[in-house]
Amino acid sequence: MDKKSTSIYTRLLSYLLYSLLGAGISTVILAYIIRFIYIYIPLPVEVNYLYANMRDAYGFWYLFFIGTIILTVIYYALAIKNMVSYFKIISRSVDEISEGRLDIEIPIWKHGGLSPLAQNINQMKEQLELLIEDEKKATQSKNELVTNVSHDLRTPLTSIIGYLRLIEEDQYRDEVELRYFVDIAYEKSIRLNSMVNDLFEFTKINNRDLALKRVPLNLIELLKQLAAQFHPELIKANMEIELKTSADELMIEADPDKIMRVFENLISNAIKYGRKGKKIDLVVEEKDPFVLVKVVNYGEAIPTNAIPHIFDRLYRVEQSRSDETGGTGLGLAIAKGIVELHQGEIIVSSNDAETIFQVQLPLPTDR
Repeated sequence: MDKKSTSIYTRLLSYLLYSLLGAGISTVILAYIIRFIYIYIPLPVEVNYLYANMRDAYGFWYLFFIGTIILTVIYYALAIKNMVSYFKIISRSVDEISEGRLDIEIPIWKHGGLSPLAQNINQMKEQLELLIEDEKKATQSKNELVTNVSHDLRTPLTSIIGYLRLIEEDQYRDEVELRYFVDIAYEKSIRLNSMVNDLFEFTKINNRDLALKRVPLNLIELLKQLAAQFHPELIKANMEIELKTSADELMIEADPDKIMRVFENLISNAIKYGRKGKKIDLVVEEKDPFVLVKVVNYGEAIPTNAIPHIFDRLYRVEQSRSDETGGTGLGLAIAKGIVELHQGEIIVSSNDAETIFQVQLPLPTDR
């Protein structure tokens, strides 16, 4: 039994004890008053006889006991009258809440024994309101997910079906054009496969169903490998990447594949939206007990109103959902989920000079 429930019973017991004490004192006072009246005030013979007969038949202590019990019941009933009234208010409010009227607020009486119960009901109502609101948002988000994913998947699928139909119906001039149709269908199928994989991975991360395989990992070496991996794309975008760090080795405990996915998404995002800046900087700073990795590009700034939503699933700064500037819009959401699974944090800041995605990861405790 918790303290709030105990306080109700404590208050009821205190009411009973005070009522019993008050009734006892009242009975003694009343007995002296009756005795005084019997001795000093002339009363009808019948009354005097009744008093003397009851005194002789039952005795003082028996009458005292009966009088105390009767007065205790009366006093206790009066004492808990407010509590009963308060209970009726709470009961009516609960009935209204059960009918869906969540705007009801039960008043809190400072000296009411049922105040903790009213507070618990109010808190329960507020939590219920939040759950209902979350359910509405989840339903809306699910509908948006279905709509956006259907659009994103339909586009490459339509192209694949279209080109395969042309091949099936022999609507090509020569083998060169046939090969061209096959190449396009193949590229679209790869894109479609990547989008489906993103969707599955995001679902696992969102449901916390992604198992991490943590091992000692040299973060500096991983970033060097990524910089080399993106070299062809950087050349194509007329960009360069530079790793800025004062250490040759910085060990963390993490899942290599998942952490690599985080920085792949961030670097890929920097290439897509930072082409005008011609450069990407990877800045590594050790701030015990964390390591900070900043992915900096110098392209156009992210609009201020977009920054709070930049890690939302399916959100894109540009709303055209074109193939050139993104896939499913899940890349940053996946990156955020992976970082949080590693007990880290990812934030973004942007101005006219630079856009910085900052990843904070914990360092091993036994360093």
